[in-house]
Amino acid sequence: MNKSYLFALIIFVIFLNLYVVSRPLFAKNTPAFQAKAYILCYHTFLGKPKVFTDFSIQEFEQHIHLLKKNGFSFITLKQLKQKQYQGNKNVVLIIDDGNKTAYEAYYRVLKPLGIKPVFAIYPNVINKAKYAMTWVQLKTLVREGCEIGAHGFYHLYLKSEFAIKDPKGFEKEIVHSKQVLEKELGIGITDFIYPFGVKSPEAVTLLKKSGYTHAYSLKVKPVELDKEDVYDMPRYMLTRSMASSILKTLIQG
Repeated sequence: MNKSYLFALIIFVIFLNLYVVSRPLFAKNTPAFQAKAYILCYHTFLGKPKVFTDFSIQEFEQHIHLLKKNGFSFITLKQLKQKQYQGNKNVVLIIDDGNKTAYEAYYRVLKPLGIKPVFAIYPNVINKAKYAMTWVQLKTLVREGCEIGAHGFYHLYLKSEFAIKDPKGFEKEIVHSKQVLEKELGIGITDFIYPFGVKSPEAVTLLKKSGYTHAYSLKVKPVELDKEDVYDMPRYMLTRSMASSILKTLIQG
């Protein structure tokens, strides 16, 4: 091996080592993930105009088709978290509370369009309340590719006062809800949807300790993933009085 070749090889190895060591520094300068998404929160589909969070299945279908007509794509929560989307017209649907009309809405409106929502479930009502879904129905939705998030056990406000006055009850909302959903459905639960959008420092601490990776509150803003606190992800709650203006805001960008 001649001296010039050996010298060049040594320089190359030194440069390679410097690159590997400094690579994390370069990575910090990579462009931020620029795409946006909107998480929309629905509840029931009873068709009762006096219930402010309720819509008929026909109204729900109109919302979905309006968004599709205006170029929106419906992505899953998994796609959102893994940044598997582009542009500014992306929607994730989360349907809270496990009402049996959500099961019907999925099959009548969402499944024909290939849309997979998230169902936010508090286990206390499943198989018990007449208005709620059954475990069999939830298992069917999981097989369909829908995602499940924990929504408390009794659907209580997770305020600091609750954590202080009743630490066991507070823990049950976060920890036991996860345990029951995982046992009954045979899946891992890593997403928590705050009941009423209410969070507290104590809730966040317990969520992290319990194995949740993301949690969702209620805020009128899009998801800009690289800027978000993953334990305070924003959702738009659609109500009868606000649905039109929210959808208009999304469409206008």
